[in-house]
Amino acid sequence: MKIKTIHISGFGRWSDLTLTDLADFQAFFGQNEAGKSTLKAFILGVLFGYKARASQKYEPRSGAAYGGYLDLEISQGTYRIQRMNRTQSELTIVNLADGQALADGEEFLTQLFGPLSRIDYEQIFAFDAKDLQLVNQLTGPDLEKHLLTYTQPRASKWLAWATDQQKDGSQLFAKQKTGKRPLNLASQAYQQRQESRFDQAQSLNQYLEKGNQVEDLQKKIAGQDQQLATIKEQLTAAQDLLSYWDLYQEALALEATGADGGQQVNRPQQKISTADQDKLQQLALQLDWLNQQLAEANERRAKLKDGQLANLNQAEIVAVLQELTETSQALKGLLGQIHSANQQVEKFNQQFQGQAPEPLDTADFRLLQERNYWLGGAVASVVLLVGAFALGLGLPVAGLLAVTMVATGYLAKRHHDRVAEVMAPFAPWDKETIVAGQYDAMLAQDAKKRSRDLGRQVQTLADQISQRLNQIDAKRFAHLQESMGDNYQELLAAVDQAGQLYGLDPAAGLKRRVEKDHAADLEHQLYQERDQVQTQLQKILQDNGLASLDQLSAALAKQNDRAKNDQRLADLYQQIGADRRKQLVKYRNRPALEKAVADLAEEQKGLEFAKEQATKQVQALQVDQAAMVSESQFQDLTQEVANQEARLTEDFGRYLEKSLLPALIQNIFNGQDQDLSTRVQDQAGTYLHRLTLGHYQKMQITEKQVQVFDRDNQSFTLAELSTGAADQAYLAVRLALITSLQLTENLPILVDDAFVNFDENRQAEVLSLLEDLARDRQVLFWTFTSQKAADQEINLGEING
Repeated sequence: MKIKTIHISGFGRWSDLTLTDLADFQAFFGQNEAGKSTLKAFILGVLFGYKARASQKYEPRSGAAYGGYLDLEISQGTYRIQRMNRTQSELTIVNLADGQALADGEEFLTQLFGPLSRIDYEQIFAFDAKDLQLVNQLTGPDLEKHLLTYTQPRASKWLAWATDQQKDGSQLFAKQKTGKRPLNLASQAYQQRQESRFDQAQSLNQYLEKGNQVEDLQKKIAGQDQQLATIKEQLTAAQDLLSYWDLYQEALALEATGADGGQQVNRPQQKISTADQDKLQQLALQLDWLNQQLAEANERRAKLKDGQLANLNQAEIVAVLQELTETSQALKGLLGQIHSANQQVEKFNQQFQGQAPEPLDTADFRLLQERNYWLGGAVASVVLLVGAFALGLGLPVAGLLAVTMVATGYLAKRHHDRVAEVMAPFAPWDKETIVAGQYDAMLAQDAKKRSRDLGRQVQTLADQISQRLNQIDAKRFAHLQESMGDNYQELLAAVDQAGQLYGLDPAAGLKRRVEKDHAADLEHQLYQERDQVQTQLQKILQDNGLASLDQLSAALAKQNDRAKNDQRLADLYQQIGADRRKQLVKYRNRPALEKAVADLAEEQKGLEFAKEQATKQVQALQVDQAAMVSESQFQDLTQEVANQEARLTEDFGRYLEKSLLPALIQNIFNGQDQDLSTRVQDQAGTYLHRLTLGHYQKMQITEKQVQVFDRDNQSFTLAELSTGAADQAYLAVRLALITSLQLTENLPILVDDAFVNFDENRQAEVLSLLEDLARDRQVLFWTFTSQKAADQEINLGEING
């Protein structure tokens, strides 16, 4: 049964309200006074009739007609149930398939709801926070009685009716005007016949005794069948877990070690983004191209160099002079670059008290970024040691804490000394400045190296100039080779002097000078561009906790490995499944799981053997029974009992109808209520296991007691449970009764803010259980919380009532 549409003409705050296409798990959200309880009362009023007193409370404020209708979808079709007016309500039920109104609407509802009255429906299918408040107010024994009433509701209801009929029947024994009590006499005759029948049955005591033994054994076999089914299910589950054990261990290993096998060396502090990877790749290619261009420029300059000159004529001298001019221009350019690099190094060196430090390596860089966790451990050990002496815990505990304090103190000091040693060259910088200044340190180191490289080039050019000048005029310029040193200005002045003395062609010299200047400018520009690229490259590397391109390659390789590891781990977890993981975590190792499988297999084998023996005993007892009573004797006895029952039925029909009705009802419901109680017990245990997240495994409900069992199979009475566990036991029984009752339709469950006092985890589990129940029957859920709790939610606060 499912409520598809709610239409309220007028009921309380609601007027002309239509809610359509209600979901299987439908939530109604609204704050206090939003009309949630009014909507629930309307649904119950349409189904079972408006309460006389309560109906005045819901008189429409707008003056609209009192009442409305519900569209129901049941197994027979779709029907519209409408009740209008408050005092003398009019019930109309229409089959929406053909539009025909039913002749007897009340009879239709009686068949739809079976033996359930409005009170029955509210006590079983509709509950709210008041129910749980009642649970909290009841003592353990009272709560137990309260729960036991839910396991046999139909029998108690019909027995109460039968008892009233018995009272009416007892009036038949009253003394009549004639002074005789004919029914008393009839009762005495009936009693005599019963005693006679009892006497005849005494001869069959042995037969009946064996029959009882057969019945007991059959019950035992039925119990063994249930145990075997449970064991087989557990064995299948355990074997399934065993088949996934290797995958589970692989997942644990991957999760524990990570993609780099647990090593933290050269791992960047954060994941290198795709944008940084692309930028670094682009800069690396640009750096390679610039280095190639610089190599070609150096090669072009080298090609301008001539070998040793001898016996020079005027034309050769002019060529040498032109070469000298070009070489001197190159020398000037290199000297300018050296000066710039030296200024950069000097600027960096001026920040320190002593010699300028070298950039940190990766290990020292990470050391400065780490915290001294050993210091916290040492402080905690001191506090615990003082607490141990204050509490008088004894020398062993104090000794252990003292050893811990010394060990952590030693490691803390060792870490501190190492940090101080790393920081010493960078004085007066602090730790944060040192970490942030590594980029400047690397630039200064590169500038120093560049200055040395350029110095070697300068020396080479100076040697070339000195040799050429010596070849032109050895007498005039020979002293330059010995006294030049680092005085390159004197060498450059000698080149200008040689040009003036030996008549260098101004036009040719100017052309060569322009070409040389252009080459020097191009080379200088290439160096600047390379410096800029290197600066950008180092900046991105430093932002990612790296110092070089080699470290970048290693980090990207490890990052790719971690990505593959994460994907493999996700695939493994998906293949294993969340439920299997929850079960596998219970086992320490594979032998423990294999032992569990072997134990279950052995237990199954033992139960099968015990069942086989019991079956053989039943067969033997049945053979003995057949030998004790002949077929003719049994038929005669059966016929005699049937004749007595026929006469009693004919002569004491009214007596049996009234006075013996309770016994008859008890006999009728004996098996059914026991079956219902068993179903409620089993289902309630399943729900309790789920609501308590596996803390309690099952419930056992007898005539006078309710017990719950935890995962260690330890039993508890309701009085021994916590308030939260008692609430969950109550809900488990209520929901189990709903799913166990055999009715013509699966009736909707109405829940009105029943879980407002639950914590977040318990609310989530109850809502998850209601969501599962909504697969077989509709759940209407009223709540004032804004959390998403159902398939569909209607915000009553947004509807104008």
